[in-house]
Amino acid sequence: MINIWRLTKIQLISSFGLNKALHTRDMKERRKMLLLSIGILIGIVMMAVVSFGYSFMIAETLEQIGRPELLLAIMMAVTCLIGFFTTIYKASGVLFGSKDYDLVMSLPIKTSHIVASRVVQLYVLNILFSLMVMVPAGVVYAIKVNPAVVYYLFFMITLLFIPLVPIIATTIIGALISWISSRFKGSRLISLILTFAVIIVIILGSSQMNGNDPQLIADMSTQIADQIFNLYPLTVMYVDAVCSYQVAPLLLFIGISLLSFMLFTLILGSKYKAIHTGLTTSYSKNKYQMRSLAVSSPLYTLYKKELRRYFSSSIYVLNTSIGMVMLLVMAITLLFVSSEQLGKIIEIPELSNYLSRLAPLFVSFFVALSCTTSSSISLEGNHIWILKSAPVPTKTILLSKVAVNLTITVPIVIVSSVLLMISLGTGWMESLLLLIIPVLYACLTAMVGVIVNLKLPKLEWTNEVSVIKQSASVLVAMIIGFISLLIPFGLSFLLSDLNGNLVMLGIGVVILVACGVMYRYIQSTGEFLFRAL
Repeated sequence: MINIWRLTKIQLISSFGLNKALHTRDMKERRKMLLLSIGILIGIVMMAVVSFGYSFMIAETLEQIGRPELLLAIMMAVTCLIGFFTTIYKASGVLFGSKDYDLVMSLPIKTSHIVASRVVQLYVLNILFSLMVMVPAGVVYAIKVNPAVVYYLFFMITLLFIPLVPIIATTIIGALISWISSRFKGSRLISLILTFAVIIVIILGSSQMNGNDPQLIADMSTQIADQIFNLYPLTVMYVDAVCSYQVAPLLLFIGISLLSFMLFTLILGSKYKAIHTGLTTSYSKNKYQMRSLAVSSPLYTLYKKELRRYFSSSIYVLNTSIGMVMLLVMAITLLFVSSEQLGKIIEIPELSNYLSRLAPLFVSFFVALSCTTSSSISLEGNHIWILKSAPVPTKTILLSKVAVNLTITVPIVIVSSVLLMISLGTGWMESLLLLIIPVLYACLTAMVGVIVNLKLPKLEWTNEVSVIKQSASVLVAMIIGFISLLIPFGLSFLLSDLNGNLVMLGIGVVILVACGVMYRYIQSTGEFLFRAL
């Protein structure tokens, strides 16, 4: 057990950059980490507040039909879905994709202990989401029902076991996707397609369930409860244990979750080397033909290099392009479902008016989710010296990373905007704004990502997941992107009496000016920050 604890501690410290934060003597670095910690804490509190508000809204409705216990069942299902989406494309990276595989496997430690430490790392990452969702829901349930003291004991005990089974399911699915894709040429492309297919199927399945009962929240009935219980039978045991204080379901829930998790870890530990070899084996073409070599400009050469690096990492692509996929799915859906019908389904009667007035900002929201540059410099890792020593201007290096981000976002933004123009029937001015403002936001998001990553680099890492999903630069860039959208949204509502096109035009001008400022900053200060890495 001591080896599992030590390995888990080292991996978590490495993932979150705690070692440098705890032991650095640089006061500037300490202040940076303190501000970052405060920012993360604020983000966690905000998510908890949102979860509390959402849980309270559901509880108000469930109280009217006499089924308050369904609140915990619904929020448990939400927790499992969040765990699924956050684990399916990082499980393979954490378990099988670490750069320190050869180093760790050479240590005098049992393979089962190494596997257990990596699985525990996944558990720790998932339990954080469970706490942010389930604790507010548990508080709301306690306020509404005023349960016995035993409720709090059972709730806290079961909270620790909720993520176990979802981790097993997502790890198996992620490993299967990686294994199937590794059997073919273009394994990374096939892996991406399969993962996106799984995610889209789940999204469509959820929307189909809502379609059967559009008032999922407003009219929570026994039919919906049965759907949740049938989808995840452990929910029945959880509700009986926590809400009805039954000891047998409590022991059964804990036993099934814990035994499944332990059995999975033991099996994985016994077959770990074979699985790792199978997943890391890829198709290679050994027939090489000498051809003429083309000469390209430094910017285009670096751009191609960055684009190859981007598509070489499935986790990188999935984490930064899911927003674009969701945007395209939404735009296609609106061709067949009118905005009025969609508003009725999701219970936002004014959705049609909001889309007509704020469509550019809605599209820009998905753009803000697709920032590739916030981790592009950190991903260079210990190879950053190659770029620093290259006889190329720093501005060219940084702009090549911006160009990759624009390649991922701008084409899909243009296609989706054209589809929205057709479905919403926008005028020429609205259509122009719908096209230009998201493109400007794409430029702003890409340049903000580069600057934030220069300020908050993470070059010492053993797993891409820690850079792409857990680094400070990614979090800060995302927060800045959301803030840059919240302000225009707020102004649009405050200035609702004015012409909507004029408001959007003013927002576009401000974004254009901000892009110019960011570009000048990259030109002037960017080189200094890059050389200081």
